[in-house]
Amino acid sequence: MANKVSDFFISINHLVKPTLESRFHWVLSWRLAILRYTGRKSGKQFSTPIAYFPFDPYIAIALTETDNRSWWRNFREPWPMELYIRGQWRSGYARFLTPGSPEYRNWFEKVLGVAPYLPGIFGVRFKRRQGLTQDQLDLLSSRSGLVLFADAAMDLP
Repeated sequence: MANKVSDFFISINHLVKPTLESRFHWVLSWRLAILRYTGRKSGKQFSTPIAYFPFDPYIAIALTETDNRSWWRNFREPWPMELYIRGQWRSGYARFLTPGSPEYRNWFEKVLGVAPYLPGIFGVRFKRRQGLTQDQLDLLSSRSGLVLFADAAMDLP
């Protein structure tokens, strides 16, 4: 299912990444970062801009349209990654949360509660007080994902 907001961000990634790497990173780095990792199978290094949501000591990375992205597959088990946040590299490990699981629901409710624009991007009418309905969770599980980052693999829930 196409998401116009997601398509827009993909189309401007070639501008976002250099901005985040420049001294003008502060314009975008309040919510955007660069994710860098080495592919499990290929051994190649990859980097891509992502939206991040800090929840000390974790950082959540929410994905729209997991069918159109493949990088998250490297994190089905804890795997090293780096995040370039606010002009500094931060090393750690990340893990993709199982869609539909209680952990997935809990973290997605946290992420969706951070900013009023997020539920619209993910196509749900989220109400913080009631949490995700089962229908909303099913919809998110079918097309969205969540990666959790921590400083060490043993720190990941």
